[in-house]
Amino acid sequence: MLSPDHIRALIKEAIGIIEGDHAIQAEAAAEIAAIEAAHTSSTPRARSKRSTHR
Repeated sequence: MLSPDHIRALIKEAIGIIEGDHAIQAEAAAEIAAIEAAHTSSTPRARSKRSTHR
């Protein structure tokens, strides 16, 4: 599920694309990357389980 900030940044990027405003598009893309990076670093990764069977 997307956060409200992520949705807002995606809409901002879409507006930049539609209007041809590269500055807004780049700003929104940077916001999206920061949000995704924060989400990735806060999400625990699943550990691989070793087989106990021999």
